[in-house]
Formats: sequence, structure tokens, C-alpha cells
Amino acid sequence: MPIFDAGFLARHQTMLTVLQWVVFIALNARLAAFYFWNKNFHSRTETLSYFLGWFIALSGLIISRWEPFKSEEQVLAQQHFERFKSHRQLRIELTHPDNAQELLADLREIEGIRKGSIALEPESVTLSYYKEKVSPEHILAVLKSKGHLK
Repeated sequence: MPIFDAGFLARHQTMLTVLQWVVFIALNARLAAFYFWNKNFHSRTETLSYFLGWFIALSGLIISRWEPFKSEEQVLAQQHFERFKSHRQLRIELTHPDNAQELLADLREIEGIRKGSIALEPESVTLSYYKEKVSPEHILAVLKSKGHLK
């Protein structure tokens, strides 16, 4: 959950797992005493609270086993996704596709276009750009001013 500090939880995962196991074993012992040795609870509410606690402790152990706190690979994957999320693709239909080198030079001059993503096709150009740095309208305006678009 976002209200928790994932860094703290990840650093102390072993201690928290041991704590979960201690609580789970204590609840198992108390419930075993209730079922096998006739050690009664004070009320039905106390019985239900022990069952609820047992379920919560078991759920915590299961979740921490199969859904661990963010590892280094997960952090890198999340950063890669954020970079991917900031990129946009644009496909532009060309009116004069004959001067490809000049078009490439003009596109490379625009701040915010990923230089390695420019792909020329016979009648169009496809490129990726950073949405924080440049807008599609700006790219189209530059291409129109250079004479590549009508």
C-alpha cells in the first residue's frame, strides 16, 4: 500500500517474516488448546478474534512468500515502464518523400525526438519523442516550415 514505506519493509523483511511466524505459531497453539485440551475462550467474540487473527497471519505469510517487497529487478522494471510511459510515437504522412537526408537532418535538430527511433518509409516517417520536451504539433509545425508537409 502506498501509505507504507516500501524501503523500510524491504530492508526488514526477514524480521517481519519471523514476527509473522511467531504470531502464527502462537495463534495455532491457542487454537489447538481450545480444540484438543478444552481450554475455553472467555466469549464467542474472543474465539472469532483468534480465528480472524489466524487468517490474517496466514494471509500475511502467503503474501510475503509469493508477493515479496520490491526487489532490485522490480524497481528497474518499474523505472523502465516509467521511461516507456513518457515516450510517444508519431507517424507522419509525407508530401515530398524524395529528400530523405534533409528530412532526417531536420528531425534530428528538434529537441525531444529520440534520434535512434526515426524510421523512414516510402510515404511516411515514424518516430518516438519525449512528451515532456516536445509536442506533436511542434514537430508538425517545424516540418511544415521546412517544406516537408503542406
